[in-house]
Amino acid sequence: MNVLIIEDEAHAAAQLMTMLQSLPYSFEFVGVIDNTEEAVDFLVSKPALDLIFLDIYLADGISFNIFKQVQTDVPVIFTTAYDQYAIQAFEVNSIDYLLKPIRLEQLQHALEKYARLTDRQQMAPNSQLLADLRQLIQGEKSYKRTFLLPYKDRLIPVTADEFAWFDVNSEVVRGMKFDRVPLIMEEKSLDELSKVLHPAQFFRANRQFLINREAVREIRYYFNGRLYLHVEPAPLEKILISKSKVNQFKAWMNSL
Repeated sequence: MNVLIIEDEAHAAAQLMTMLQSLPYSFEFVGVIDNTEEAVDFLVSKPALDLIFLDIYLADGISFNIFKQVQTDVPVIFTTAYDQYAIQAFEVNSIDYLLKPIRLEQLQHALEKYARLTDRQQMAPNSQLLADLRQLIQGEKSYKRTFLLPYKDRLIPVTADEFAWFDVNSEVVRGMKFDRVPLIMEEKSLDELSKVLHPAQFFRANRQFLINREAVREIRYYFNGRLYLHVEPAPLEKILISKSKVNQFKAWMNSL
């Protein structure tokens, strides 16, 4: 089976290859590509491919841009840390959508599905499949809209939209509202909090900050390929985006 991996994180690509080689299939890896431009150039040449593993965020943008520039009927298994693109994925030859960190049993299941769909005509977008998927995502995947939080001598309801950013210090998670009122959150970590907030609205900038898109006022270039975010209200510490997350952040800011 000729496999192409399109993934901009070298360790993630290596881990995927290791996992695939541990499964009872015969793989020939034709390449690892980390950006949309090279992926388009490669696919235009119509290489002999059986399957593509494709990350959503690449070094130069969102991978869906590949399919806007080149047509291919090669089945795709998406690998990503984000679930908000599932519907869009199933409109471009996708046979599965694996959320990172990928588990071996998930990978096995995806390959079993691929084996059942050897007739590529079955890869065409299926309206019923998309309808079922929309219902599944909208019905089961929901994000927290309101928090009931202590403030002085009472509890107050606060919507997620009211928070400009969240930070953590000594395992205490604080939410800063746009009106500059800080509140202590019930969640004990930003990881825990990020799971209940909509990823299209909130972005994990670094270990210390989780930011609302609406709080970003300006983005400046910083040392060593990093970005410095100017947000309102401004925290005491700088909010920096690491070089490895710059493209992911740009794609998030450019998304709908």
